[in-house]
Amino acid sequence: MGEIKSALEIALEKAEKLGKLSEEEIEAQKWEEEGKKKAAAFLRGQFDSFQEGLSGIPPEFIQTVLKGATEVLLRNITLPRDKSQWDTIHRAFKGIKEIKGSIAEQVVPEMEYLLKNYEETLQNYKKQFQQQIKSSIGAKAHGGMMAMSPEEMNALASMQEEWNKISAEISSQFEQQLKPMKTYLQ
Repeated sequence: MGEIKSALEIALEKAEKLGKLSEEEIEAQKWEEEGKKKAAAFLRGQFDSFQEGLSGIPPEFIQTVLKGATEVLLRNITLPRDKSQWDTIHRAFKGIKEIKGSIAEQVVPEMEYLLKNYEETLQNYKKQFQQQIKSSIGAKAHGGMMAMSPEEMNALASMQEEWNKISAEISSQFEQQLKPMKTYLQ
């Protein structure tokens, strides 16, 4: 697993890299960051089309800006953990389609299908798991937590741990399918 770095460590690394970069590379980084900011503003709904956000960008830096924007938009296409994430995901799809054109028009529907399939699969497993819990704990669970013995409480905790493993495995499988699609759109 990767090392978690503090904001200070990241800033120091960037500063060190900046000292080694040429003027051209520094300028490119600046415009890539601008693209990331434009994508974030687009995702927040500050402008309706991504094209609108590109006004004022010098033509020679458009590709660099789009590279940064693409990175942010793809990062926001994630497995939906709840319904509220869909708004951001759909905005990211819209932005990617504007930037990548026909390539995205082919891949985005596949991505959306995969994300909906993930949601459905997770729901189905969750329902099955809840039924298992109800049948294994039985009628005492209906009396509330106070009516449960310590053994039943331990069993419930172990079932929660098991659900966490199952949902993590499902997520991992779907992430593996989503990753090449995102890579293709970079």
